[in-house]
Amino acid sequence: MDLLPFNLERLSSEKYFISNSAGFHAEIEKDVLDSLTDSPNNFDDSMRDELVTKLFISKEENFSTSLVALASASAKRIVSEIRFSPIFMIVPTLRCDHSCKYCQVSRAPISASGFDLDEKLIPKIIDSIKKISLPPYKIEIQGGEPLVRFDLIEAIYKEADEKIGSDKFEMVIATTLSLISNKIIKWAKGKNIQFSVSLDGEENVHNFNRILPNDNSFEKFKNGANLIFNKLSRNQLSTVTTVTSELIKNPQSIVDAHIECGLNNLFLRPISPYGFAHKKIVNSYSIEEYLSFYEDLLDIIIDKNKHGYELVEHSAAIHMKRILVPGYSGYADLKSPSGVLFNCILFNYDGKLYGSDESRMLDIANPESDFSFGSIENPNLIGSEYYKSSISDSFNLVHPGCIDCAFQPYCGADPCMNISTQGEPVGDKSLSRYCQYHKGMFKLLLRRYYSGDFSESTLVKWAHA
Repeated sequence: MDLLPFNLERLSSEKYFISNSAGFHAEIEKDVLDSLTDSPNNFDDSMRDELVTKLFISKEENFSTSLVALASASAKRIVSEIRFSPIFMIVPTLRCDHSCKYCQVSRAPISASGFDLDEKLIPKIIDSIKKISLPPYKIEIQGGEPLVRFDLIEAIYKEADEKIGSDKFEMVIATTLSLISNKIIKWAKGKNIQFSVSLDGEENVHNFNRILPNDNSFEKFKNGANLIFNKLSRNQLSTVTTVTSELIKNPQSIVDAHIECGLNNLFLRPISPYGFAHKKIVNSYSIEEYLSFYEDLLDIIIDKNKHGYELVEHSAAIHMKRILVPGYSGYADLKSPSGVLFNCILFNYDGKLYGSDESRMLDIANPESDFSFGSIENPNLIGSEYYKSSISDSFNLVHPGCIDCAFQPYCGADPCMNISTQGEPVGDKSLSRYCQYHKGMFKLLLRRYYSGDFSESTLVKWAHA
């Protein structure tokens, strides 16, 4: 028997995770690893058959054929990664009624002028969407607080309905729900409209970070959520949680907040270093502290599931999908090459075009550089050095620090974060917050997955949901 190329990662003192470039993986004991590297013939038949099937080892007479099969499977995985399937983001306004401490976007005051989309551009935006891709389309309305200009959202929907057809697109509105009203609810009824809302913990934690001058942001969220639940559908609201230094002290808070509001789905993420999320906020906790918090959170969620309150945490689900579901590449942050452009086209309020929301943030934070690819009126993707390098430099299979990592086939590349934190698109992986976070998540979840307890079946269920 001959060894084929693979990488490994220690999960515990006696267990290792191995993977190859095709995305095949296995958990093996230390003694099996020793046998595998010293004498591939010296272990039981079932393990040998599994490792042959997964292209970790090959019979000597089939070695060339096995190498071709490994290369072919690797190429198939890369082809699925570069499939062009963008979310179309539209920013009708940069104005916002909140002043959140960690805001990733350089918001504008609610009373400011010059920060709203020209309504005349809306037909051109919808025409561009039709030209760029095929249905079904996902149109995400971002901000600022988009509901400040609900009239523009109505106009965008109307134009898309007329030119695309209401059955061929979904609209997601990213909002705090502070400005939700019966008028908006009535308009959304019967339409494929989703509301994506930030929820950062129970009332004191949420309000500490999501500041609504002279009002209670958490109460606004609860009232808006109840309005959607009662007059639309529970399926039309999802939450996103940015973990702050206040929340990290008490993981129970975010679970209790979701249960209090009658929610079953969580989606957690650490603070990202963009926009107003200055270094002192990003560095208010380490990724090691985040992962410790997250493991406690996972215990709480799994315990709730055991006792009949079903909860799903979607960051865990996405990481497990990448490993357990071949061909899954629906999450832009875990794609190589990067999901920039492949997974997002953003139409900004000022008419500029971007290949991701993070590119828009970089453009605002670095006015001396241009991270756009022209405008709605005059797109210029071919002439953009930023997007050329963002794609060509984001194949992690050749990155130092990734090339020998067991999680490389399931992980991605984030040129925007590398530019934001290190000044260039590849970055030093030993200093990368992105690398620390995703590698830590993979290891944490795989230990649970291979443990054989209730958390294993929960993670499998989430991955295949």
